[in-house]
Amino acid sequence: MWTIMDLIRNFFTHKDFLPGADRMPGTLFTPLHFMVAAFWAALIVLLCLFLRKKEERTLRRVFAGLWISVLVLEVVKITWETCCGATVRFEWGGILPLYPCSIFMYAMPFAIWGKGNVRYAACGYVCSLGLLGGVINFVYPANVLNNYSCISFAGFHTLFYHSVLVLCAGLMLTSGYHSYKGVTKARQLLLPAVPALAVSVLANLVNFSPVNSDYMFFKLNSFFFAPIGAATPDWLSVILVYGIYLLIHALPYLPSWFAFVRKGRKQ
Repeated sequence: MWTIMDLIRNFFTHKDFLPGADRMPGTLFTPLHFMVAAFWAALIVLLCLFLRKKEERTLRRVFAGLWISVLVLEVVKITWETCCGATVRFEWGGILPLYPCSIFMYAMPFAIWGKGNVRYAACGYVCSLGLLGGVINFVYPANVLNNYSCISFAGFHTLFYHSVLVLCAGLMLTSGYHSYKGVTKARQLLLPAVPALAVSVLANLVNFSPVNSDYMFFKLNSFFFAPIGAATPDWLSVILVYGIYLLIHALPYLPSWFAFVRKGRKQ
């Protein structure tokens, strides 16, 4: 059984050279994982409390710093995954940043420096699908911590990345930088889905190329979606997933829209 010092010495060791998950502390749902996750969760709460009353200029600087950090770490992660395993190869079918949480990297510049509907769409993604994906992958990082300890580069990367998603959404909502309220037009229900729809074009070009991947889960061949994908033709899976994405992005804004519609009927 490895110790904490073994984990630190092998912080950048690729999974191809690590012992099994049962021989390392800090893998999925072990006491060390819970402790590290609790630290990240507490840090998110404290930063939200500390920064939520700052002026917008300060918030934009914080968002920009976090965005640059995740970009740099993403490049490092892809390079590390490609070069540090048992074989040196670029895994086209799984390593490209074309997952629901990856959209954060493309949407944040528009959330920071965009105006009007552009900013609304970018912030809408961060506070809907981005927040949902961040929470799910923070609470259940099975795709990484089934092979790595949380005291590893891969473990640190997944917890940091998804913590940033949750933190940015939390800051936007608690500071008033973005809000689920004030929805008076139907297009405001659709705008948050625009970043995901834009990235989905590239994701599906790769999915239906010879790479034959499942980016953004459009083929429903990944994780617990696999039985659905096996029983569903690809064209129907794509339609279903598009519908789910539209619904996820619209859900937080629906109460405000319904309230507006009811108010209009009463008047």
